[in-house]
Amino acid sequence: MNSPKALVLIVILTCSTGCAKLLSTMYGIKELEGFNKEDYDNFLGSLNLPIQPYSLVSDTAQYNRVIDLGRTPAIGNSLGQPVQIIYFEGNAVLSFHANCFAAGSLSNLNWNTDNRFESFPPKSAIGTDTLGIGLQEYSMIYPDIASFSGKKYTVLVFWTLMMEKISRSAIITVTDNLSRFGKENETAVILINTDKYFSGME
Repeated sequence: MNSPKALVLIVILTCSTGCAKLLSTMYGIKELEGFNKEDYDNFLGSLNLPIQPYSLVSDTAQYNRVIDLGRTPAIGNSLGQPVQIIYFEGNAVLSFHANCFAAGSLSNLNWNTDNRFESFPPKSAIGTDTLGIGLQEYSMIYPDIASFSGKKYTVLVFWTLMMEKISRSAIITVTDNLSRFGKENETAVILINTDKYFSGME
């Protein structure tokens, strides 16, 4: 199990294109002192999205359980990335994205690397069959997901104010994708904040 600080170092230094290029000054990466409810509410209130998402706050124990869903260290590392986008149809994973699989630009990440979001569902950044998990496993960790995800599709977005700019672009990419392909009414979008984990809170 990776510690939050060790995982952040991995994110910044060792993954693929996007992660390898992350520089704190360019990408707005900041150190968190804990979970700040006011900052959390202000971020959500500033999104101005065409779709009303549901929102959850993960504690550290829950996020450790997410990482532990990985059947291999590589998958565990993917599931522990600070910003992730996961599309489901029913229980099945349709498309998986994380900050480390998005190409870097001058000041943000390009979630549409290789035109992944030019379709619905988006083209997955990695083979979904390698994950070996479904929405049910996430619902066991976050029980509220079951009450939110009664639609045909569910999108989980893991985000953190440690990477506010990148988190914002991920959420907007998702809502733009749903709007473009007319899937807003068929899809539940659930935003899961992980500030407690990445600030080292218990």
